[in-house]
Amino acid sequence: MKEKKTGDLVASVIFNVIFLVFVNTIPLWLQATRGVITDTWSGVLWAMNISIGSQIAGNLFLLFYRPRWLSELLGAVFSATALLSVIVFFIVFPLDFSRIGLAWLNTLLRILCMIGMAGSLVGIIVHLVRFLGEAGRALVKAT
Repeated sequence: MKEKKTGDLVASVIFNVIFLVFVNTIPLWLQATRGVITDTWSGVLWAMNISIGSQIAGNLFLLFYRPRWLSELLGAVFSATALLSVIVFFIVFPLDFSRIGLAWLNTLLRILCMIGMAGSLVGIIVHLVRFLGEAGRALVKAT
């Protein structure tokens, strides 16, 4: 796997900080969404904050210490927290596009959530397998 560059990690941290602020300020402008974003939005925030926060912390850590095994382990953690976030979003589903005549979009977004869950599961497996390979190589190299 190609190692992430410092610029990529910094960009990821910056993007995730902006995204963290965005998702947490949505409740301030619920009325402007004409009911598309519902009051249940606060029910998904905790999972989104865990997911985004883990990405920020993990990428900050990788800026200073970046062995491949750790990158893969953190990739698995990122995928797992993303899975948690998507599952909670799917269960709570804080959107209602039927209020603006686009009820079909609710179904489409639920399908996309299911695809996201499957992708996150695949990501967890791939990163864990790579982690085991990299950790094994690191152990052999150390001996």
